Amino acid sequence: MTPHQPIVLRGPEGKGVPGGLLCRSCHQRENAAASGVPGNPRWALAPASMAWQGKTLGEICQQLKDPQRNGGLDLAEIVHHSSEDILVSWAWRPGGHRMPAPGTQQEFGELIKAWAASGAACPD
Repeated sequence: MTPHQPIVLRGPEGKGVPGGLLCRSCHQRENAAASGVPGNPRWALAPASMAWQGKTLGEICQQLKDPQRNGGLDLAEIVHHSSEDILVSWAWRPGGHRMPAPGTQQEFGELIKAWAASGAACPD
């Protein structure tokens, strides 16, 4: 994972430090072609409780299903979020030199829907 440049601090609301550099200082509504800074109308730093770094696939899966660690979503809301959320859609239009996610957001949503419909099993 590439460290954030410039170095920023989360701050009390996860949007940067008040009086310092806020996320919106660089992250605008659209990707910035010249600098490669990602952008999205809903760009925000995910809560630290949602971090996936250092976790196994099984741990990530369990976290995705846990409303206390996924932003309060149930499985139907996870399907909707994966299928239609504009912030998730950024993965297929990442800008800069980033590789887009494989497939399409619609295909991703269908996979998540099938996973949820089959019982949302997690690997060990």
